[in-house]
Amino acid sequence: MSQLASKITHVKADLFATPAGSILIHACNTRGSWGAGIATAFQERYPGAFAKYKNTCQKEGEALLGTCLLIRGETHDVACLFTSKDYGRRVDSPADILAATRLAVADLLKQNSDPIKELHACRFNSERFGVPWEETEKVLVELGAEMVVYERP
Repeated sequence: MSQLASKITHVKADLFATPAGSILIHACNTRGSWGAGIATAFQERYPGAFAKYKNTCQKEGEALLGTCLLIRGETHDVACLFTSKDYGRRVDSPADILAATRLAVADLLKQNSDPIKELHACRFNSERFGVPWEETEKVLVELGAEMVVYERP
């Protein structure tokens, strides 16, 4: 494994118990739905971020694919990585999701400046989007991303 792999730290803990001032990351569709998986927890905890996400999806739709919507918050910022156009049975293929992930994470890394904030993520793409976590993690390592990845305890 490359030296960059050490920049991804894995913990078994609650993603939402991260330090204040950090960025919480999850994968999103471009349809404006946080209706399943960890997205529902994001919607419950950050209703203002959900409203901004949904509004952005209604305005821009599929053009969001491969981008990151970084929503500033009082306690945490929320990073919406647009890695699939749709969800459920219409979710994009794993190859398309990984290609969009590469672009979206690069966009997040570019936006995370002044000041640079800690990145905290769930194992995005791996549950509802059906992409093996190891494949997404390879993309993160290749991009040199530094983040803490949470797995449910």
